[in-house]
Amino acid sequence: MKNSRPKPASALMDRSWRKARIAARILLRSEAGPRSARDRAWATRLADDAAVTNRLLDQAVSSLRASKKK
Repeated sequence: MKNSRPKPASALMDRSWRKARIAARILLRSEAGPRSARDRAWATRLADDAAVTNRLLDQAVSSLRASKKK
């Protein structure tokens, strides 16, 4: 008998997708105003990460900008 409980969202996303979503949030915050030192440090770190590709970052930005159904 299988476990019918749904998996948490963190189990459904791989590492590179999570990193891209973090980078997308930083990017969207920087469009709204100046970035904090913490955001700049994370942006630099994620920009150097080979797993965070331009395509994945673009998808994450689009995902965050999409309207959420309620």
